[in-house]
Amino acid sequence: MFTCKRLLWVIKDKGESWTGQYFHDVILTEHVIPFLKNEEHVIDPDEVIFVYDKAICMRANRTQHLFQDNDVKFWDNDTWPENSTDLNMTEILGQ
Repeated sequence: MFTCKRLLWVIKDKGESWTGQYFHDVILTEHVIPFLKNEEHVIDPDEVIFVYDKAICMRANRTQHLFQDNDVKFWDNDTWPENSTDLNMTEILGQ
């Protein structure tokens, strides 16, 4: 089920780098979490499950706790499959 009415793009400029603090305090706290909880953006905020790409910043305990503390359902580090070919679009499209 896809529950999004709109997409949120978070893009950084070429060569720009973000600290973990900036990612946590600005990107997630000010943009991503409010987006996921806004009925203008998602069909039902209670049904949203945030799935990410296992980037280090997303696997960080601080990020995982931020989602938990804000009642955002997400695939935590124990849920995400390690090397699932079902979730690897490159392998699916390359067949």
